[in-house]
Amino acid sequence: MMLLQNYKVTNIRRNHCNPEWISVSAELGDDISQVLPYLNAVIKNAVYTPEVPNLNFKIERGAISLTPQEMRVGQVTCEEDATKVLDYVKELINNTWEKRESITPIYERKESIKAKDILDFLPKTNCRDCGLPTCFAFAMALTNGRKHLEECSVLGKPELIRDREALARLLQTVRSQEVIK
Repeated sequence: MMLLQNYKVTNIRRNHCNPEWISVSAELGDDISQVLPYLNAVIKNAVYTPEVPNLNFKIERGAISLTPQEMRVGQVTCEEDATKVLDYVKELINNTWEKRESITPIYERKESIKAKDILDFLPKTNCRDCGLPTCFAFAMALTNGRKHLEECSVLGKPELIRDREALARLLQTVRSQEVIK
């Protein structure tokens, strides 16, 4: 039984840091939240944030970010490559779901949150409105509490509301981890 029947590409944009790359967002036809802990178990380099929920990982041809209703592919050179990666990830999701009986899901994060995890949700415009030279520097400052989410003016745009909300939940996780330490 397939968990993910289809997806629809909703956004294609050039990477501001490296114009040779594009990133593609796709709306998923089905909610995949149930498979994320299983993918977290089978993908070695996966970074799972259950509080968001979000699963990030890299493959040879791109960087992937999954949420229950969306798939993003970055660091690809053309739409054709993005489609190949989207199809590959759809197949990975469905194969993992079919084999879930033999997989022990991992429901928590395997490693601590890093600036790269935060950067995935930032606009990557390097606009400097936050007072820092790059979005990566801003992500690093967010991880250690030197900056606050509200200081990114670009994230205030209506089309980035889902990224902002996901990032707010992720940052709540960072703050919770600091309290536990």
